[in-house]
Amino acid sequence: MAPVDTPYLIKAYHVAERLKLKDLRDRFSAEVIEFSNYEMIVRYANDSYLFVYNYGSVVFFNVPAELQERELSKIQEYRVPSDQGLATDVFFLEVQPAAPGAASVPQGPKVYFDRVVAPALSFEIIKIACMLLAESTALEYYEVLIENLLEKTNRYSKKLQQQGRMLESSEDLIKFIGLCLDTKQSIIANLYIVDSPDETWDSVELDKLHQELKVMMDVDIRYRALEYKIKIIQESVDVIVDLSKNRRETLLEMIIILLIAFEIVLTLIKWT
Repeated sequence: MAPVDTPYLIKAYHVAERLKLKDLRDRFSAEVIEFSNYEMIVRYANDSYLFVYNYGSVVFFNVPAELQERELSKIQEYRVPSDQGLATDVFFLEVQPAAPGAASVPQGPKVYFDRVVAPALSFEIIKIACMLLAESTALEYYEVLIENLLEKTNRYSKKLQQQGRMLESSEDLIKFIGLCLDTKQSIIANLYIVDSPDETWDSVELDKLHQELKVMMDVDIRYRALEYKIKIIQESVDVIVDLSKNRRETLLEMIIILLIAFEIVLTLIKWT
């Protein structure tokens, strides 16, 4: 175990929009100690772990950089190419035992800007810290994705303002609408991850740690901000769909009018 004055490094990566944990179970170089449809935990040593989550985030706790690279290479096939690249984040867990002779008042873990300070190292604290960092990293990935969509939506809005009509081809509009819908569904499916873990149900200290970490990382606030931006994009998509529909209807009406006019001309020609 590392010395008490050396913080444990927690490194998180968001590597894919979805991971099939059962396909990854036998790929890593150590024992899988916990497995579910949502989470898989690999143990390298008593104080060294890998946490893999089905929404695409992986978190290394006290794992050497070389081993991290080797393990990440085993899931590269799941990577989804994107402009924003690999989302990462770091955090620390520091152990500070109570000083000898200190008052015998129970001291729980304390949350700071970039670390948790705990009186002793426990697997439950490690698990909660890694889970919240994984959620934060996933949020970072989708925040960038949504910002890119907002920029594209803004470009459509400016064209409507400046030119009064949509100039893009139907194929481009359909691709954009499809991208918006796919992103919305992905966020709803993958980021509904704010439930408290089981470890917090029977421990006031662990529940307090979980809530304080969520507040410090702004998990709930950032999730609501994403929901608001998704709503803005959805409203813009609805307008684009309506405009595209009206343009097609207008075109069909013009074709019908021309056909009727053509038929009238033919009739007149026959009468003359």
